[in-house]
Amino acid sequence: MISGNKAGEVTGEAINNASSVIAREIVENSGIMNEYMLYVENHGNISEMAKKELLNKIVSEYMMHSEYTYDTADPGYDQVINLIYENANYAEKKEQPTEKETKPKKKKAVAASANVIVPTPKITGRLYNAQNIGSFKDVMDRFYIVTEATSLYSGDIPIKSALNENFKIKGNNTKPQILIYHTHSQEEFADSSDDVSTTIIGVGDRLAKILKSQFGYNVIHDTTKYDIVNGKLDRSEAYDQARVGVKKILEKNPSISLVLDIHRDGINENTRLVTEVNGKKTAQIMFFNGMSRFKNSGNIDYLYNPYLYENLALVLQMKVNAEAYYPGFTRRNYVNAYKYNLDLCRQCMLIEVGAQTNTYEEAQNAAEPLAMLINLTMGKNKQGASK
Repeated sequence: MISGNKAGEVTGEAINNASSVIAREIVENSGIMNEYMLYVENHGNISEMAKKELLNKIVSEYMMHSEYTYDTADPGYDQVINLIYENANYAEKKEQPTEKETKPKKKKAVAASANVIVPTPKITGRLYNAQNIGSFKDVMDRFYIVTEATSLYSGDIPIKSALNENFKIKGNNTKPQILIYHTHSQEEFADSSDDVSTTIIGVGDRLAKILKSQFGYNVIHDTTKYDIVNGKLDRSEAYDQARVGVKKILEKNPSISLVLDIHRDGINENTRLVTEVNGKKTAQIMFFNGMSRFKNSGNIDYLYNPYLYENLALVLQMKVNAEAYYPGFTRRNYVNAYKYNLDLCRQCMLIEVGAQTNTYEEAQNAAEPLAMLINLTMGKNKQGASK
């Protein structure tokens, strides 16, 4: 047996060791460092106490959503924060070049390397381009479902032009760049609970986190319940309500250049939209276009969309990149008659992540390759068809 002061010494040593392990795991396997550094960089002369409080908040939030369990009341928790804070302070100082330091890029890369959530994919499928993708008919047959209600013509999306169209997430992360919202906020999965993190909103949270932590984008995640009217589910007005809310956000944040409406599809109960990405069971996704056109009566004038071509071109590029880097991850692009608020900006996408037969874990896993595809198609170092 160990007693007295000796017991205290051993206990203290155990706490120190555990704190070091936990701190190292958090720094190496999460986006905490990047999130912290971005905040500090964007908020000027923030006090040391405020920095520590911020780090405490970020770490606590990470712990709450981690697959592991940490007790923030444990005596070692303060030591965890201190260790991470020392790491953050060290990284921050390393990013401030002295007169003798003229190559800070290497140091920044060291700090950023701990924030890899999604590994960079290799080309495992077919990389289509303007030369090998084929005719308009070939593309429709291979990549699209067009409902009987509408029509899609070659003049709507000249394939070569669409593949070469330039899409880019503009600005830097000092101001909002990406907006994620949910017209149908109440969409759930097979094992969803009362916790919103197990619904489509949880998928939006996951997508926002990756886009922020790994790729450094400034993201707003709007969790407004646009499909709730007078306390009840009412999807008949959801698009109108979402339009009002999203327009307000865009007016307040004109720096936003990408708008994502994240949904969950509804399918036959016997169908499972599951593939495997990076060893994880992952819900398949689908890009959704609205033509503002009825097949028989023509264009719907009151639903005019000045960005129809851009909408079509962007999701074609996303689909083509998915075929190259994540074959089997995306379903066929779906085209229907209405507008679906895709006219709110030049770079708008409506994306169906899985369906009601998927688990929420499968749906959240889908946020990982989706975030990577967004960055590959619209980020600084574009790849594939959009290069």
